[in-house]
Amino acid sequence: MMADIVYFSVDVEASGPVPGLYNLVSIGAVPVGRDEASWKPEDERFYVELKPIGGGFDPEAMAVHGIPRERLESRGAPADQAMRGLSEFVERRLRRGAGRAVFVGHNVAFDWSYISYYYVLHGLPNPFGYKALDIKSLAMGRLRIGWFETSKERLEILLPSVPRQDLARAHSADYDALYQAHILCALLNLP
Repeated sequence: MMADIVYFSVDVEASGPVPGLYNLVSIGAVPVGRDEASWKPEDERFYVELKPIGGGFDPEAMAVHGIPRERLESRGAPADQAMRGLSEFVERRLRRGAGRAVFVGHNVAFDWSYISYYYVLHGLPNPFGYKALDIKSLAMGRLRIGWFETSKERLEILLPSVPRQDLARAHSADYDALYQAHILCALLNLP
């Protein structure tokens, strides 16, 4: 039954293209639940910036999100603490209304790889298990469009209920997680 699902729109920013060689920089998460009428982003939010665990920093990747390495080194949360925080956030939401957690991302392969890697690296259980949903793939099926038509900018046009993206806030994990949640809801709420 779909009502038993709590989707978690998750976005990450990283210091490079792959975990293991590069660092998870920040995590944003927004739960998406269903009331009697429709799917909606919920009010709770999760955001954390992480202390680097390795030396991999690609200047181009760092320029995308704009979070200085020095800030991460001085104020970032230890990675194991950040992952525990994400797990606690998910578990608190599930306790409140039951259900099972499903990880959702826009091009989920990137975000999922970092989250899964960090859970395994720190010997922590992943609260999502292996349940991941890609918004781009969902859009292909629901809208009958091709892969290259699934950018956030294009989906904003195709889905009128999605608010306009604030490009000044894009590539901030907390903002992107919320924006992706709006896209997910628009797709799930289609007739």
